[in-house]
Amino acid sequence: MASLIQRRRIIALLMTLILLLPLVAACGEAATTPTAESAAGGATATPASESPTEAPAATATTDNAAQATEEPAAPTEAPAEPAGDDSKFLVFGGSGEPDSLDSMDTTTGVALIVTRQMEEGLLDFKPGTLEVVPKLATKWEANDDATEWTFTLRDDVTFTDGTPFNADAVVFNFKRLLEPDFEYGYRAEGKTYAIAPDIFGGYAGEDNTYYKNVEALDENTVKFTLTRPVPLFPNYLAAAYFGMSSPEAVKKAGAKYGTPEVGGVGTGPFIFERWDPGQSVTLVRNEDYWDKANAAKMPGVVVRFIGEAPQRLAELEAGTIDFTINLTADSRQKVESSSNLKIVDLVPFDIAYLSLDMNVKPFDDVKVRQAISYAIDKNEILDAAYNGVGTVADDFLPDGLSKFRPDDLEPYAYDPEKAKELLAEAGYPDGFSTMVLTDGTELPLELWYMPVSRPYYPDAKTVAELFAAQLGDVGIKVELKTEDWGVYLDNWDAGAKHGMVMLGWTGDYADPNNFLFTHFGPGNEKEAGYSNPELWELLTKAGAATSEAESIRMFQEAGKMINNDLPRVPIVHAPPVLAAKQTLEGWIPNPTGGESFAPISIQK
Repeated sequence: MASLIQRRRIIALLMTLILLLPLVAACGEAATTPTAESAAGGATATPASESPTEAPAATATTDNAAQATEEPAAPTEAPAEPAGDDSKFLVFGGSGEPDSLDSMDTTTGVALIVTRQMEEGLLDFKPGTLEVVPKLATKWEANDDATEWTFTLRDDVTFTDGTPFNADAVVFNFKRLLEPDFEYGYRAEGKTYAIAPDIFGGYAGEDNTYYKNVEALDENTVKFTLTRPVPLFPNYLAAAYFGMSSPEAVKKAGAKYGTPEVGGVGTGPFIFERWDPGQSVTLVRNEDYWDKANAAKMPGVVVRFIGEAPQRLAELEAGTIDFTINLTADSRQKVESSSNLKIVDLVPFDIAYLSLDMNVKPFDDVKVRQAISYAIDKNEILDAAYNGVGTVADDFLPDGLSKFRPDDLEPYAYDPEKAKELLAEAGYPDGFSTMVLTDGTELPLELWYMPVSRPYYPDAKTVAELFAAQLGDVGIKVELKTEDWGVYLDNWDAGAKHGMVMLGWTGDYADPNNFLFTHFGPGNEKEAGYSNPELWELLTKAGAATSEAESIRMFQEAGKMINNDLPRVPIVHAPPVLAAKQTLEGWIPNPTGGESFAPISIQK
């Protein structure tokens, strides 16, 4: 059922078309709309004047030699405005294009930033913190051993399509996420729900899963039953992945739910209006939002896809966007020196890392993995790519979880001679330049870097070039490769990215397992070949511990096991560079990398 604002927009669109018809006939051809570069672009950056109007093809690009960093492109004009007074809308410069607007079927921050505006969860975080607070649930309680969690829901909420929000809606959403045989999961048509194994250990019925059942006790009460104690279960549910979608909207759209054609339908302060692939997502204010005190201050939001960090800065300086994220480290001084712009500070809660595919040779040899870690000069990377802002990472846990780090960890300090010794011991005295897949195929050694800016890798290509140079110094020769961001992640999830892969993580909630179990649990076996059941059991026990002292002890033990096995090399913990116009008010970034835009306002 269309909302009042949607009906008004349809009328406005019709009137606009009637007025424009004579002009179109007189001109004889349609005008071309300038667009910002798609965040889903390939490895080679496209100048603004050549920006595509559609998402580019998902073709991998190889860089055989390091290339100079490109100069910032001139700002493009904002995408053509949809019908209505969109000049009053908030404009956010996003660092990439979402792969889906179904919060349960994405793992990407660029998507979750958008879904948070529409699809609310049972719980949320207090602005700017990791403190769990009520959202669609008003209270929650556990049984004695934290294997059953009962949530009381608000009784005055409906989805923006008119569907009631109730316990049945919650059950519907978690069944489609966690139960492979659920009728409305649409897995056969391509839905994957890849986050489930990372957070819950697996899908329903699998050996390592935490999930057993979800049921409606009455219209406004829902109970989760888990296979083992999970004291931090409320923290899980505050993560952006668990936004509630309208069951009727999901049923109606099927596997297309979350795509540009359909978008998403939730209970949030904004309503999906349109997704122009390669350009932007437009949201309008939910005039019937249930939380009147926290309704959106702006009439709408345009989330533009601007993949290159220098381009986002140029757009911000030109005034075509109001605020943005993930700028390069050298942008900080430029923003701070501007009277029209400001830096918005955020303490880092992330990790940038380099994954090594243990399914292929020679990465199945721990000495080779250790050699790579010794060959990488993390301080040089921090200085060159982050302007020295941040900290070198010796393990995966950020400073906010430092008490869970091992006290006596032996870090892999930069030591190229040690790296050469280990390579010689592993049978590669002259280094290597190829990798051998499980079927015996020998290929050039690949190092994959992401084509978009992320909080932990704001300029991934520059870091990749530094990796290549440092590894080359010890005889390891790589080919730099990248591809469309959505394909990059799909291939990663499918275990189809080999060699070395640059990735990172911004924590979803304050739990060491959100960093450790997520990256070294059973899900990594498919992604990159790491399997350690002893570690999985230890992390599971640590997460279920009833005393903090026992939890700390087990997490520290797990950290040492990970450091010894080294399936992934931690690089840095770095704060993202966030910036806005001086006149923008109400933006309180969250450490998890996403927050509601409802409190944000700017005079227009």
